[in-house]
Amino acid sequence: MIDVLYVMGGLGVGGTERHLSLVLPELARRGWRLAVALLTTDGPFGEPLRTAGIPIIEIKNPPLIPIPKLRGLQSLKGQAQVLATLFRAEQPRMLHCYLPTSCIVGGWAARAAGFRPVAMSRRSQANRPPLFWGDKWLEQRELRSADLVFGHSRWVVKELGDEGVKPERIRLVHNGIAIPARPTTDDRVAVRAAEGWRDDEVVMVAVANLMPYKGHADLLVAVARMAAAGTASWRLVVVGDGAPEFAASLRNKAAALGIDNRVSFAGGRTDVARLLIGADIGVLPSHQEGFSNALLEYMAAQLPVVATATGGNLDAVEEGRTGFLVPVGAPEQLGRALSLLTVNQSLRTRLGEAGRAKVEAEFGVQSCVARYEDAYRHLLVRKRRSVGVCMRT
Repeated sequence: MIDVLYVMGGLGVGGTERHLSLVLPELARRGWRLAVALLTTDGPFGEPLRTAGIPIIEIKNPPLIPIPKLRGLQSLKGQAQVLATLFRAEQPRMLHCYLPTSCIVGGWAARAAGFRPVAMSRRSQANRPPLFWGDKWLEQRELRSADLVFGHSRWVVKELGDEGVKPERIRLVHNGIAIPARPTTDDRVAVRAAEGWRDDEVVMVAVANLMPYKGHADLLVAVARMAAAGTASWRLVVVGDGAPEFAASLRNKAAALGIDNRVSFAGGRTDVARLLIGADIGVLPSHQEGFSNALLEYMAAQLPVVATATGGNLDAVEEGRTGFLVPVGAPEQLGRALSLLTVNQSLRTRLGEAGRAKVEAEFGVQSCVARYEDAYRHLLVRKRRSVGVCMRT
């Protein structure tokens, strides 16, 4: 029997995918029987799941006669039908859907199969870019009907309540990461040599998929102002994938600003933790952010953080203690915070040490998994009680 069936879009490189690659294997080690249903395709973060013995099932569309204007909706409905059939065949004890499309398809499938309980996770702020026309309305409808809804920051939890999810059905579970050993000086030297970073460069790293709302354009303007002001030697390393057209526009912007010789676009990487060992500052200039794994990874690597004051960034970063929070869409203030850290090594060290201590105390994967376990157990107890009432009736 499957205890929890997860529904996900895919397992490519992304924050939610990285989160599940850590959480699900740990749940499996604790005795939970898990399976993952994918609406798109497998990817790099599927490997930790397979290694942990967690089955991955790709949900294919049934044969359809496409109606051009309804093709997207038809696809979702078709996947919901296939997923409902899987529920009936496998009879999992509960369902947990991650991300908007999966919540929509999973909710439809659960109703079609008469299946409960259903848990869902909201992993972004409500002002996220739409995926397709009407998707936000559909997602909110499914979240309101779910038995349990997880938010991974206080901001997201508040928005869920504002959208009509009953407070007793909402659980706050922050992201958790596998906290690495403290890096040594030799580790740092080796990474910088391998990446071609000079000893005298202060290396700033921005880990985020290349999407407009992640704020990369603001960041390029901010560091261009640093260059114009003659700030000490620095390098910006941008880690993440995105649409080729947008990635090209960022490269062109860096060239137009005259900083392309100091900005490296590293693409998608699965060795982010190794890269951070050699870096000096972590930056996240997002316009909206549910809760970023990258911030926790920066802090675990003892990097001071500069982030925008929005969403889950407010839960992770303590202003003046672990880093600096700046307004959204404010390149001048972003540049000032980065400049201050670039020229002050002792400040970088102090903030980095405080960030490491905060992650160790609050954001380890073990405590994250324990909170999921507690929520799952309460939900399954409620299910048993409701079944018992129905049988007596």
